[in-house]
Amino acid sequence: MDSRYFLTVFFTVFSLLTASVTAQTREDRFYIDLQKFPLYVKNGFKQSDAVSPDLQDGSWKVKEQWYGAVIRRLGLPGLPKRVFLSPWGRPEQEWTFVIPFTIDTSLEASGNDGSAPVIPCLYLATIGINWKIYLNGTVIKKEIHLSGGHIMEQHYERYVTVPINSSLLQKGKNILAFRIVGDPTDYTTGFTYKFPYYIADYDFITRKHNGIVQVIIISILAMLGIFHFLFSAIFREYRYNLACGIFTFGMGLYYLLRTRWIHQIIPDTAVVMKLEYFTLFFMIPALMAYTDKLCNERYFIVTKIYGAFCFVLAFSQLFFSRTYGSEAAGVWQVAGIMAMIWIYIYNIIIPLKRELKKGKKIADALVNTYPGNLLISFTIFGLTVVFDLIDSLAMHYSLDLTRYGMVIISLAVTFLLFRISVIKDRELKIKSALLEKAANPASAREKLYISFGLTEREKEIARLMTEGLDNTEIGERLFLSNSTIAFHVTNIFRKFGIIDGKNKGRAMFLAKLLN
Repeated sequence: MDSRYFLTVFFTVFSLLTASVTAQTREDRFYIDLQKFPLYVKNGFKQSDAVSPDLQDGSWKVKEQWYGAVIRRLGLPGLPKRVFLSPWGRPEQEWTFVIPFTIDTSLEASGNDGSAPVIPCLYLATIGINWKIYLNGTVIKKEIHLSGGHIMEQHYERYVTVPINSSLLQKGKNILAFRIVGDPTDYTTGFTYKFPYYIADYDFITRKHNGIVQVIIISILAMLGIFHFLFSAIFREYRYNLACGIFTFGMGLYYLLRTRWIHQIIPDTAVVMKLEYFTLFFMIPALMAYTDKLCNERYFIVTKIYGAFCFVLAFSQLFFSRTYGSEAAGVWQVAGIMAMIWIYIYNIIIPLKRELKKGKKIADALVNTYPGNLLISFTIFGLTVVFDLIDSLAMHYSLDLTRYGMVIISLAVTFLLFRISVIKDRELKIKSALLEKAANPASAREKLYISFGLTEREKEIARLMTEGLDNTEIGERLFLSNSTIAFHVTNIFRKFGIIDGKNKGRAMFLAKLLN
């Protein structure tokens, strides 16, 4: 490993982070943070609640401060209880969400000062499972797909943008209402993400959530995964890199399934979520298998058991309700934490200690060994996870640094693959040189003469030296004086890096040729 690797990783992550932070810079020209207003929720839905709801009639559950609003966690009356990991969901119900908000200025005059007119747009971090959005009684977005009271096509969506006709917004009080339909025990019924939920200029929202960073990350992970697949297919002795390919390509697919573009291909998010969980459940087992073989040259029984456990979770959630899938994902997360601790201890720390016992310094072990490289990348990844946890609880920057940490891990394991390739190529060259030397020593010596820059005369003298002739005998053979031969011999020794101390130069020269 050299500094170029670190520079590549640094500038890649720095560029992604800069793009993300720049895109998320807030403009105050027109911005309404809906989470600064109270959220009212009640069972059932009436059309009148979308126009002029009576928020003081006692039927509403009010949350003055809210970060996300999932039905199963709001404490509404009459909600059914759920048995953990039950394979079946519960019958769908309806709810009404209302956010009364105010606007201090009119949008009708926007653009009169020469600036671009404001085009209002609603942005929702998430909403599900089936839903319809009203602004002052007018429908602005509809994703209700019911037949006989049952949901025919689920639409739990992330990063929802809804352009709004500016004439619908009134100066003063406005009513934003949501008709929500879904399984009351499903964690995706309602608003699952804590933030953000707001109304702003359409141009600002499209720039802030343009998805460029997502495209870059998905592309990097997918290309790295394909590279690992090809490497494992070409070099059979390194088939364990197939696990690394599954990890990197799978993470790219996982992030793709979480984008809003996937709904253009697969509208029913029940299918998308099952594919998302299926992909996710195999990521850590693949990483365990790869690091097992790389750092310990064998697969541990713990890896095999955990892999079988994830296999059962992945396939079982395909046939049961999505609520079961979300709970299975929770089990996977807990087991995944323990699996990552296993990787950290048995595939990084213990192998790194073995390297240190060989006499290597800590800096050398971190830079020039597989467990050292993994320790660096896993530590960076851990820091990104910790930052995102703190951010979700307190700061609310919503940078999602974990995805950058995942790219760093993928780049690190790919670099290890390059190191394996370099070492393999070096070993093949050495073996080839030894075979050629054994089969044709004269040819090998001629290549050595050329590599050290010997002239034609010096080559002639060197060949005679290998036959055991001394300077006088070489002079007689070539019809040259002893002083001339001595001059050429000195030049030969100099080019071979030999100091002719105590007349040992000829022996050292012959030793270099034979070795």
